[in-house]
Amino acid sequence: MKILIIANSTIFGRELKEALEELSVDVLLLDFASLMIYTKSEKFEKYSDKFGRYQKIPKLSMLFRLWFIRKVIKELQCDIVNIHYSRWLYLMILNSLKSTKFVMTFYGSDFYRTSNRVKKMQRKLYKAADAITFTNPRTKASFLDYYQAFDKKSHVCRFGLSTLDFIDKNRDKSKKEMQKNLGYDSHKVIVTCGYNATKAQQHAQMIENLVKLDKKILANCQFIFPLTYGDSSNREVVKQRLAQTTLDYIVLEHFLYEDENAYIKLASDVMINILETDSFSGSMQEFLYAGNIVITGRWLPYELFEEKGIEFYKIDHPSALSEKIEEIYDNVPMLKSNLSKNREIIHNLSHWNNTISSWIKVYQSIQGKER
Repeated sequence: MKILIIANSTIFGRELKEALEELSVDVLLLDFASLMIYTKSEKFEKYSDKFGRYQKIPKLSMLFRLWFIRKVIKELQCDIVNIHYSRWLYLMILNSLKSTKFVMTFYGSDFYRTSNRVKKMQRKLYKAADAITFTNPRTKASFLDYYQAFDKKSHVCRFGLSTLDFIDKNRDKSKKEMQKNLGYDSHKVIVTCGYNATKAQQHAQMIENLVKLDKKILANCQFIFPLTYGDSSNREVVKQRLAQTTLDYIVLEHFLYEDENAYIKLASDVMINILETDSFSGSMQEFLYAGNIVITGRWLPYELFEEKGIEFYKIDHPSALSEKIEEIYDNVPMLKSNLSKNREIIHNLSHWNNTISSWIKVYQSIQGKER
């Protein structure tokens, strides 16, 4: 079985590729943004170099990108193409996709933040797909409420989290040393605010609530804003807004990998996740796995976490954030000591050893299936 994954160069596509390769599956990853092709041992710049000539042409660059993607699909002759993140633009190369078996993988926002008009356009794409995957049952249910005809081809396939292994590797290290390595104040409660630079993280609402906190709390907390990827223009907006406050804060701008990525989770005490919409937050799970007190929105689809018994704190609206922080502030050590069960639950839910089988099952089910 030979699989082509088309995804932005995020951890999800890359880690799925690596997990499949561990099972001796032949996998190639095409980076949607750059058109770089990655195999197990090397990368190919054939199409990324060609695309580079057209990438900065306003409005036309996406047409050239799709044209090159069509050529890649034809040239590589894979058994299955797995598209990560649904875009209506794929309708423009639907004939090429139908020349092979193909799977559509939703991340969450690509359904929740899509207009009704675009949803109607995309029906043709999902009708042609051999399988459609979601990271949690609620997103799948929301999709099927809208597209009622696609139940038989819809599946829940969760992404694993390689960072869990790096958290375990570094779990016994000195927390103060990790904080020092990151530039944190080891004498304060570390509160991590979101996990990327997109507007959906609602940084403005976070900051608006943080500045309302009691002076005693503000004097004893340091606020970490990981803005290492996402919307670069929003990153600047957040930095400008923070500069207007008296908060003790740190902005993380350089992407941290492996051990240092684990440090961010292990060096933190509280994590705030009030995304507008989400599917099955990997970063939030990593903070929970590392022993953080997590505050998240009741509007987010985390019922599975609750069903499995994971401990976290919910607010009904971003405006309730300051009140929730004040509620937990005096009890941080005690609350953290009661979170040990989260580790085992999340390992069972999201370690690649426990999630990769669902992907293999979907791929195998369509490999020899007649259309």
